[in-house]
Amino acid sequence: MNHLLDVLIQQIEENALQNKAFLIGFSGGVDSTALLHLFVQLRQNKNIPVRAIHIHHGLSKNADDWLQHCEQICSKWQIPFISQKVSLNRASNIEAEARVARYEAIRQALQPNEILVTAHHLDDQCETFLLALKRGSGVKGLAAMPVQTTLFSVPIFRPLLTITRAMLEQYLADYQIATIFDESNDDIRYERNFLRKQVLPVLKQRWQHFDQAVVRSAQLCAEQEQLLQELLAPIFFTHLAPDDAFTLNHFSSYSVSKQRQLLRLWLAHLQQPMPSQKQLDVLLNEVVNAEGDRQPELQLNKRVVRRFQHKLYLTPLYQNLREYILPIQLGEAIELPDNLGQVSCQQVQQFAVFAWQQHQLSVKLPVNYQQLTIRFHYSKSVQISTNSTKTEIKKVWQKLNVPAWQRTRIPLVFVDEYCCGAIGYFVNYAE
Repeated sequence: MNHLLDVLIQQIEENALQNKAFLIGFSGGVDSTALLHLFVQLRQNKNIPVRAIHIHHGLSKNADDWLQHCEQICSKWQIPFISQKVSLNRASNIEAEARVARYEAIRQALQPNEILVTAHHLDDQCETFLLALKRGSGVKGLAAMPVQTTLFSVPIFRPLLTITRAMLEQYLADYQIATIFDESNDDIRYERNFLRKQVLPVLKQRWQHFDQAVVRSAQLCAEQEQLLQELLAPIFFTHLAPDDAFTLNHFSSYSVSKQRQLLRLWLAHLQQPMPSQKQLDVLLNEVVNAEGDRQPELQLNKRVVRRFQHKLYLTPLYQNLREYILPIQLGEAIELPDNLGQVSCQQVQQFAVFAWQQHQLSVKLPVNYQQLTIRFHYSKSVQISTNSTKTEIKKVWQKLNVPAWQRTRIPLVFVDEYCCGAIGYFVNYAE
């Protein structure tokens, strides 16, 4: 029993978390109950802030009972308790969706200086390694779970990765602490349950210390990954632009292996899930190495990697705004679609002054105009100075170094059917 507490204290000290507040992920099952009780013991000797959070997924008919159980345990142990209910679309990948929803709820509940503590243990680590092996992961994936990391902008601490589930079960038995049982843990349709119920018992029956050997391999992979990052970090930062874009200067001179790893480092820097080998090759062949006059893109998860002027950018999936026509009145502010903010319109003498973000555009109002509108697409020519000739708007955007995907996200001001200009970018002087 004291061994587990010693491990917890050692992990807190080794990871320099003595001055942190701890939020325990508490499901009420064996693992998280043992973890929470260890923190209860630790709190008796050390003045550390501890809270517990329970996520109510609503996937089981027993979910309300589990919530009540967790609340009662925390009340008994005098642990501040919070719960969050999340809604899930059961038609999708329920495991992945529940994970995202869980971390988002935790992120919202997390207080400053607080770190989430989870009860992942040695058995979980072994399962994670095998799942990564099944996916064909490289050393980063095979490194499995680190003791301390960040997921979905949530800082995470896993102090029990060297402890087996059997040790946690024995710990609870010694203290006679009751836990809940999640019936979904017996459903072998879930990959972890299949490994836990049908694969690992057979392997450990043949090789008694198989799980510990797997964890050692994961640790070696983690060391290899860390070394790789340290060696490539100086090169990577020469490619990282201040706006987090990835510059492609001299990139073609590297080996393909080096190119792949630098792109992985870039995506990791942006806290993105690692692409598959196939996706990475498509990124290299069809985006990075595309002809210079093209502006290719590749969707990865819910983001898009785009190339513009020898740089890669990672952007959200943008809504198509080309058909939007938004009427606006003098003295009015309107909300733009797709989180682009507001455009306001104020009359100053015979001018309408349009403001968007930190930009403005002044438009002289004709006497008999019918309507002012905001749009996002225009295909004709414009004249951006009194001394210039008409130019295709595409070439104007190129001259202004505006990436293709941004050109239909900049508000254009129209008086009736005449394009007066782009707010913050140019005025159209054409007749």
